[in-house]
Amino acid sequence: MSRIFTINFSFKEKIYTALVSSRSKEYEPSYTVRYLDEDVDTLIPGNKLVVNLTAGIQHPEVANKLAQDFIRKTTEVINGYLQNT
Repeated sequence: MSRIFTINFSFKEKIYTALVSSRSKEYEPSYTVRYLDEDVDTLIPGNKLVVNLTAGIQHPEVANKLAQDFIRKTTEVINGYLQNT
């Protein structure tokens, strides 16, 4: 079953919005996250990443600490959303 939802979260005193779509890959869900804020491109090239909640992030170009913290926050918000639905 596919799911599409939006998340909003605060990071470094700014509110961000992302569109999240789910997909199943061998019974292991992963999520494509597309950030709707243009300034995210400085952290996440292309404003998009794929998150597998068990294996982690699939975005090799993200190497700096700030981007990793931003992705970690995104993952926490997705997990929270999924636990509440």
